[in-house]
Amino acid sequence: MSNFHKFLMFRVVTLQRAREEVERMWKTPKVGLVGIGEGLGKILAEEVRARVDFPPFDRAAMDGYAVRAQDTFEADEENPVILRALGLVRVGENPRGTVRERTCVRVETGAPMPKGSNAVVPVEFSRGAKYVEIYRSVAVGENVIRKGSRVKKGEKIAEKNQELTPQMIGVLAAGGVTKARVFLPPKVGILSTGGELVPLGGNLPEGKVFDINGPMLSCAVRELGCQAVFLGIAPDEPRALRRKIEEGLRACDALIVTGGTSAGIGDLLPSSLPLVFHGLATKPGKPTLFSMLRGKPVFGLPGNPLSAFFVFRELVAPNLLRVSGRQMEQRTVQARLSVDLTSERGRQEFVPVRLREEGGGLKAEPLRMGSDAITLLRLADGYLDIPLEVERIRAGEKVVVKLLAR
Repeated sequence: MSNFHKFLMFRVVTLQRAREEVERMWKTPKVGLVGIGEGLGKILAEEVRARVDFPPFDRAAMDGYAVRAQDTFEADEENPVILRALGLVRVGENPRGTVRERTCVRVETGAPMPKGSNAVVPVEFSRGAKYVEIYRSVAVGENVIRKGSRVKKGEKIAEKNQELTPQMIGVLAAGGVTKARVFLPPKVGILSTGGELVPLGGNLPEGKVFDINGPMLSCAVRELGCQAVFLGIAPDEPRALRRKIEEGLRACDALIVTGGTSAGIGDLLPSSLPLVFHGLATKPGKPTLFSMLRGKPVFGLPGNPLSAFFVFRELVAPNLLRVSGRQMEQRTVQARLSVDLTSERGRQEFVPVRLREEGGGLKAEPLRMGSDAITLLRLADGYLDIPLEVERIRAGEKVVVKLLAR
């Protein structure tokens, strides 16, 4: 049977169905325990509860004198009360002794409250050293941060699926949490294929092109917070390709292979993998395939860089984020189409557009191009996602533009 007839038998699916198939077969994210200092940007796999009270003791909220509030009730500027000072408690010290009737202890901001005291008189309302004149009364608990008033031991301080931001790590540290269970972003192997490709750098022989997909997709994977492992370029030779695929699956949690996915003589990837589907009802990106091998996902993306870019963005990226505990966040704007636009019925089409302000609103100007015209994306601000059933959008109609910038 010819390659062409084999291709006709492959299972072409919509993008939505492809997403569902990948999610159904690749549904178990990796979870691991990490120190909170190494957890920045990761997503919690379970709720977190405080191991200690915060603060862990009653402490002074400002510099002043720790007192019994009842000893100050009659104090004012005209008639200060006089208290005997018992000493000084600095931050980090363990206070000794007990504050009793008509006594006080000098305290620094953040210092533990001495036993027997229940309020702090700010230093500016006092005068003296051994015997201290107090010029203002204070209430019980005034200028004191109570033990556990911010966080109580056993209290839930973080939710499952919450991102570990610097401020969230600060909260966990306050609760005495040193480690947390998080979703571990997958390690993704990127393999370029094609006898026409050469690595970036050095000379470019006649008839060859530099590998674009390798560096582009490696950076796209890293931008999602995942680890990218570039596996190099595999030649159009079955054994070498299988060897590279096996190498990638041993080292990584998922694999992206670009090129060799269509129906040409040199397109070896479909026959090298057990296929879940082969073909997306999208433009660009039709020769996309997906496989599960050794229990790990393998995405076969078209070799044309623009096709690979859009398939990664619309199919691969949402799944990498999902197994990292995240969701795809797509920024959009509304604009009016500048010209009539036709689309092939039955294929979901992605059309890069340039945005410009006009008449108090945005105009979207389509950038029609071939699927290998990756360089024109430098002119694009975003793209249209035209549904399967739409064949025509008229100039002036409102459209939703998916923005490329984050």
